[in-house]
Amino acid sequence: MNDPSGRRNARGAAARHPSTDPSAQIASKLRALYQALENEPIPLQFIELLERLDAAEHVQSRR
Repeated sequence: MNDPSGRRNARGAAARHPSTDPSAQIASKLRALYQALENEPIPLQFIELLERLDAAEHVQSRR
């Protein structure tokens, strides 16, 4: 895309306003989803599984 000065815009079609650019909308929604996941507590079952795996790894390394 060309800007008013006649120079070519390096971002091309992505230089559109973020609210109308589908890629920007997807990126924004993915960022929001990821931030929400970061704030979720780790499930107890997952923590217990990691502890069991650590214990098994420790036993295996002693052999």
